[in-house]
Formats: sequence, structure tokens, C-alpha cells
Amino acid sequence: MSDSEEAGDGARLEPLRDRVEGTLYSVVRFSADDFEVVYADEATREMYADDEAMLEHFRRIFDYVGIDFAEKALFSDMLLPERGTVRYMTTCMATVKLVRIYAGSEGVLLTVDPEEPVPRLADVVEERLL
Repeated sequence: MSDSEEAGDGARLEPLRDRVEGTLYSVVRFSADDFEVVYADEATREMYADDEAMLEHFRRIFDYVGIDFAEKALFSDMLLPERGTVRYMTTCMATVKLVRIYAGSEGVLLTVDPEEPVPRLADVVEERLL
């Protein structure tokens, strides 16, 4: 992700940044076939030797995105079809919460603080990024 790419998405990310109570660590748009790092804060970037190392780590993560889509389909199509489709899923770890927000075959991954409320972030992502 170049600085110009990040600057281009800045206007679309501003409403999301305004809703986050803590830290917005990263925003990644994804599908079953590809992903795009839309934003990574300085703390996230500092975890890696360079941008290529960061992208390689995200590649490893998104090699498993099919599991997310399979779990989404399990709930929406098989277990609870009368309840509608899966809007988002969260995974909360000790120091970070991963939020995957879906629209059809696309999604957006947010990494935020563990205490971050999710529904209002999902609203902004659905309106601005999906």
C-alpha cells in the first residue's frame, strides 16, 4: 500500500476513525480470492521489517479466508437461514479484536482494541467501504 493509496482512501476512512473509541490498527478489504490493505496504523507497520513483510503476514492470514466464508454460509444457509445473513463476525484476543464485516462475497477486516463496540463500526463499513 503506497502513501497515495492510503491518502485516496482517507476520506472514506474518516467516518470510521470518528466512530472508533480506541485505536484503529488496520482495515483490509477482502474477497475469497484477494485482499487489499486499505490502512495500517504506525504501530501495526512497526511490527514488521518493511511493507513487504507486513503484506506477507496478511497473505498468510487471508490464505484462510475461505474458512470465514464457509462459517458465514453455515449459519446463513444451513443453521439459521430464517434469521438472515451473517453481517459480521468477531474474534477477540488479549490485545486486539478482529472484526470481519460482510456484504455478499466481499468483506472488510478491522483490527481494533478488544473493548471496541462492534455494531456501529459495522454500520460505517457497510455504508462507506462495502
